[in-house]
Amino acid sequence: MHYWHTFFVCQLHFFLLLSSAYAHPNLELNINGELTDAERQNISSYLSLNRIEDNEQLSANVFKRLYSKAQVEAAKALEPFGYYTPEISISKKELEAGKWLVDLAVQPGKPVLVQSVAITYEGPGAKDEKLLEASSQFPLQRGDALNHPLYAQGKQKLISKALENGYPKASFRTSQVTVHKKDLSAAIVINIDTGPLYLIGELQFQADFINHKLLKKITPIQEGAPFSPKALTRMRQSLYNAGYFSKVDISYDLDQAEPTTNKVPITIALTQNLAHKYGIGLGYGTDTGPRGTLEYTNRYLNSYGHQLDLQFQPSQRKTNLGGTYSIPIGDPKKDKFSLSGLYETETYENTETETINATISRDYYRGWGELSYSLQYLHENYDTGSAIDSDRSSFFIPGVKTTLFWAEDRISTDQGIRISAEIIGSEKGMLGDADFLQGTLSAKGIYRFLEDWRVIGRAEIGTTLVDDIYSIPPSLRFYTGGDQSVRGYAYKEISPTDTEGNLVGGKDMLTYSIELERKLYKAWSGAAFYDSGTTMNSFSDFTMHSGAGVGLRWSGIFGQVRLDLAKALDESGSWRIHFTLGADL
Repeated sequence: MHYWHTFFVCQLHFFLLLSSAYAHPNLELNINGELTDAERQNISSYLSLNRIEDNEQLSANVFKRLYSKAQVEAAKALEPFGYYTPEISISKKELEAGKWLVDLAVQPGKPVLVQSVAITYEGPGAKDEKLLEASSQFPLQRGDALNHPLYAQGKQKLISKALENGYPKASFRTSQVTVHKKDLSAAIVINIDTGPLYLIGELQFQADFINHKLLKKITPIQEGAPFSPKALTRMRQSLYNAGYFSKVDISYDLDQAEPTTNKVPITIALTQNLAHKYGIGLGYGTDTGPRGTLEYTNRYLNSYGHQLDLQFQPSQRKTNLGGTYSIPIGDPKKDKFSLSGLYETETYENTETETINATISRDYYRGWGELSYSLQYLHENYDTGSAIDSDRSSFFIPGVKTTLFWAEDRISTDQGIRISAEIIGSEKGMLGDADFLQGTLSAKGIYRFLEDWRVIGRAEIGTTLVDDIYSIPPSLRFYTGGDQSVRGYAYKEISPTDTEGNLVGGKDMLTYSIELERKLYKAWSGAAFYDSGTTMNSFSDFTMHSGAGVGLRWSGIFGQVRLDLAKALDESGSWRIHFTLGADL
């Protein structure tokens, strides 16, 4: 004897698996046996006894009729999990007039095992390697216990793979499971008619305000690629992410495909985003003090997608005025050429600096990280309070910087790593006032364990090859201490000093931090941390400075707001408050 189970039956069972059970006030139902939570829930949902509305009368006749169906229904509820020969006993007891107790004892028995799986394709995609690979990864294989929800999921993946690879008319010719109760075996047979292979045809942009060659570079899908809804979604998202458009409408008609190539023309109607964007903000940073921000962005300097960003950020200790002119090479979120300028003044401890910086860079952004090549011109006037360290200097500084990410979500991270490395340098004479070569390497890792706990670690190391530290300006020297370095210490407080006690910066730097965070309530969490670091002129002779403390966190869509109370662990150390915000990685 065998049973035929179609896709409809599997979907019905799976729906019941997710359904909620009713509890009638005049009925108490116990389901006993060696069952998983999912199996028990499906039985509960499937029983007619458990689906009586609260306001429906449970008369003796109604109860008798529903009670008589319970064993058959419980057996049917186990079939999606591969159990076709369960042993089920049922008993009832009238607790009082019109109120019943029902005990259902269920032993699932041995599961039906998959004896064979035959997945075949017909049509132009019959030998498509990607489709054949998808069929080899079907979640049920010979020897597995039959599971109808897994069977339904596997079928859906097969169709999705066909749609993704250019077969929008793919459909099932056959999809069935044959169950033999006698030997507890099942045979799966699936046959898919792929239908014709369709390709992306000519991309027809409806937008007279931007160069169409740039649009073709922005779109990740080009003519000749397999046609699929997923490809169109990627195209739409890429155009939105470029920042040029407020609306992206994509239309097509399969019946308009070219007869010989099956290329489908795509029409993309784009609505221009606002050209001018303004921003104003007020804030406070424990490193910078009170600060304000004025921003202006022009998204459309011309039809080639050039953009201009200007920013003025005054604060108590650091003030800067700068701008960036961006030229997209391809997708402006992935490849661009940038020209930037910055005028900055900064005061901390005994040091005052005035800096002019102009930079040309080629920037690449990918899902795995970022890569940037740059050439910057730096002119700096500075005074550290030292008689031998007040000067002005100029440099042309080539450099390369890369950042790698391994994380599903960089804003709110459960597990992830970020590694950054940068090398810059200059040569005395043609390029600058001194020879130097400087490298920095930093890393940050986050790991969530249990449900409410995270451990966060970070480290940074830097070194400078230079004959005389006083030959390069303070902006090229290393300092530690502050919100993003060693908490418990003031901004750039940890540094070598001259004979008069002035902080002058160092050639080398090393910091590390370990933090334990626990979720407290909804978006709130608490943390305890230990930071340590130093700046020195030789790795062979250094003293680490450490700080420790506790913090409060609030998580939002942009990342975390962090408020920390930290104490420097030196003998004369004091308590400091640190405030930061931003993404986890």
